[in-house]
Amino acid sequence: MIKKLKILLIIFIFIPLSAYSAPKEIDWDDLIPWTSVFSPGEVKFNKNLEDKEVKIPGYVLPLDMYGRGINTFLLVPYIGACIHVPPPAPNQIVYVEAENPWEGLAWWEPVYVTGKIKIENQNIEDLAIVGYELAANNIEYYRGETGVHGFFDW
Repeated sequence: MIKKLKILLIIFIFIPLSAYSAPKEIDWDDLIPWTSVFSPGEVKFNKNLEDKEVKIPGYVLPLDMYGRGINTFLLVPYIGACIHVPPPAPNQIVYVEAENPWEGLAWWEPVYVTGKIKIENQNIEDLAIVGYELAANNIEYYRGETGVHGFFDW
């Protein structure tokens, strides 16, 4: 009887905790699947990330603003991407819809965006072809360690 009670206690304690695990922290290389076959000109997407909760660093390129709040934006791997021609590859641009408008004013500062990511190939306002879409539930300024993410080391 005590053994069954211990098993039930373990199930009720640890299974709910695993359902609320932290988002997977990814980098821009994770958006590109690694394959043994390389085809120039072919853009591939990492299907293992589909519908996963992720946290990714990047730079904001605002698309839709209301007052000081940014509702939708492109998240790009380096400052100035998409403003200059040519834009990054579709698997290196993430279209972000913020759950709550982000009131960040320093767009040149790197940010961390957390939310559910999915593969969604779309043309955004003739600006760029985007390969991923992220429903953001948290946006914060990036404050990482030096030497961790090459794009963000100044």
